[in-house]
Amino acid sequence: MSEKSIVYWASPYELSAVVNSSKNMITNNLVKTRFILDKILDNINSGDKVGVKVHVGEAYNTRYLRHDYVREVIEVVKLKGGIPTLIETQGIGMELHLVDVPNACTICLGSRKTAIEHRKIADLHGYTESIVGAPLKFIDGDIGIDGKDVEIDGIHLKNVSVGSGIFKFDKLIIISHFKGHPQAGFGGAFKQLGIGCVTKRNKFLAHFIGKPETTKKCEISNCNQECVKACPVNAIKIEIDHAVIDPDICIGCLGCDEVCPVRKAIKSAALYDFKTFCENFIDNASAVIKSFGSEKIRYISFAFDIPLMCDCITNANMPIIPDLGIFGSSDPLAIDKACIDMETMAPGLPIMDAKGEWKAPLPSGVEKFKGMNASIDPMWQLDAAIKNKLGNPNYELIKI
Repeated sequence: MSEKSIVYWASPYELSAVVNSSKNMITNNLVKTRFILDKILDNINSGDKVGVKVHVGEAYNTRYLRHDYVREVIEVVKLKGGIPTLIETQGIGMELHLVDVPNACTICLGSRKTAIEHRKIADLHGYTESIVGAPLKFIDGDIGIDGKDVEIDGIHLKNVSVGSGIFKFDKLIIISHFKGHPQAGFGGAFKQLGIGCVTKRNKFLAHFIGKPETTKKCEISNCNQECVKACPVNAIKIEIDHAVIDPDICIGCLGCDEVCPVRKAIKSAALYDFKTFCENFIDNASAVIKSFGSEKIRYISFAFDIPLMCDCITNANMPIIPDLGIFGSSDPLAIDKACIDMETMAPGLPIMDAKGEWKAPLPSGVEKFKGMNASIDPMWQLDAAIKNKLGNPNYELIKI
């Protein structure tokens, strides 16, 4: 593409506003959110049902996007006559994971696997209708398996199960918290699409090679056939004295592995290398965009409180760069690349190590996520998006 896509950008809160009351409100980040939305929400008409994709954050994570920003999006949609609904999908797995913290307590991790537990975390983090002004709906159903198959010609994937509830909406707004990710390099618009809008089946297919299978340790005399009861698609049958998982039916929810009382009776699938993982979920994103319609989707990314790890991690740790501001676009590739470019230009922040000592920050000009985790590369996502023709890497950044 020769023409540039437009990315609108509002810089972070300005220090001068602290002592200049006349500038205080127009430099407020919530007000700036409205300035960005005024530029990008040109496609919403009165009566439109608008799905607003959010990530409510994992249990014990304190770096997730504040609900205040989401409320601003909801308010602007309503002002334009739209009918907004927060939308989310379930994570991989079916059961809470209990962890004993030495000398402290037992905590529950992996709380976004079913609607019941997911909603508890959403409520705790302020993602409720009474606070943000719109209800929360799960577009993949209560356990994350309600999808619509979409055929694509992806880098690796040819069929993607997109959350079926997404097609009940006329328009989509993808809200992203720009931050790092231990496998994808970073989380932004594409990860919200390619992981956040698909069912458990394609979350699994993005992450894992093959399907779970039983091993020689599987004998029904050692259990109560918990795996059979846990499988939501009846992919597990008992044959003579052991369980057998049908790979053609299995969706990779991992529910069987979570409930199996026999150590190593179920062999989990191996993880893809991180580059392939990125290409897989970009294929997923391609299915979402092409089936819903690229012209009906808008993107807003909040680059505040930016740690190395993701909102899906229970401990995202400390921010590694200063706040970058708010970005808005109709092009997911342009907005993600703008965030990465801005992150690269930003100075790093000092990080405290395990000994309680401060480490020197990475300088401006160094891409921080790869600089702090050599096993990942943010460009994998962007390169895969270019191959899938999902946007324009050439953009014009317009400051508002």
